[in-house]
Amino acid sequence: MNVKSDFLESACRQFTNKIECFFDLKVTDVSLIRIDLEREKINGISSHYDWLLMNWDDDLDLLVSERISSGIQFWSNYSSAYANTFSRIKNNKMKVDICHKTGSVYEIISINTKKDIGVKDILNLFKMRPVLSDFTHKIWQQKDNIDLPLREKIVPSETTVVAADGQTSDLFNIHNHMRFGNIRLTQKEMLTIRMLLSQCRTKEISYIQGCSIMTEHKRIQTIKEKLGCPNASSSGLFKALNEHGITTACLDLFFTKQ
Repeated sequence: MNVKSDFLESACRQFTNKIECFFDLKVTDVSLIRIDLEREKINGISSHYDWLLMNWDDDLDLLVSERISSGIQFWSNYSSAYANTFSRIKNNKMKVDICHKTGSVYEIISINTKKDIGVKDILNLFKMRPVLSDFTHKIWQQKDNIDLPLREKIVPSETTVVAADGQTSDLFNIHNHMRFGNIRLTQKEMLTIRMLLSQCRTKEISYIQGCSIMTEHKRIQTIKEKLGCPNASSSGLFKALNEHGITTACLDLFFTKQ
């Protein structure tokens, strides 16, 4: 699908000018897309205009349902079509989505870089999300009827991939685990542990994971039970993690290899 237009190119240029003081755009590209399921509309903006055109040229909008999962997703967990498009960007190592849902609207902030992405980078991007959203909204307001048709038919109830126990219900966790002796941790559990080790509060972690605080508390309790210390305090949990060799360094290795 060809979405090339003078307005889109101008919008991307304005977006770039707005965010260049927050990101090193020599090594990083930032994009935002908005998907409105009720109105069946989609639009996007990026600091890399050609990258945005490439996405639509490759018809990735027909697979956008893979991306509308609240929280964080690495592009390495999407289908091969995404990997094929991303491989055409020279020297880039990683691409991460942060998806936020409001009613029937999903907003996805994406970042792809020529360097590894750590948890601190993800936290900073998450904190920047409302600002980037506001920049984009003001740019889009300059022109009427800028929305593109949502060509993929998506049933809203099928877009929720977080089950009642806080674990994802798709294949996301099946192929993304780490084992420490007899302990097997899911990617969401590893991300929670990494943020706990970074002194993040449960409220902050739940925002990043795209779940409720109660769900995050349940995930932390599950981690304690897997470690054999269900009643441990925070310091007791950290001690248990260390005893099992679950350290910041090994978790950083996992997240920077996505």
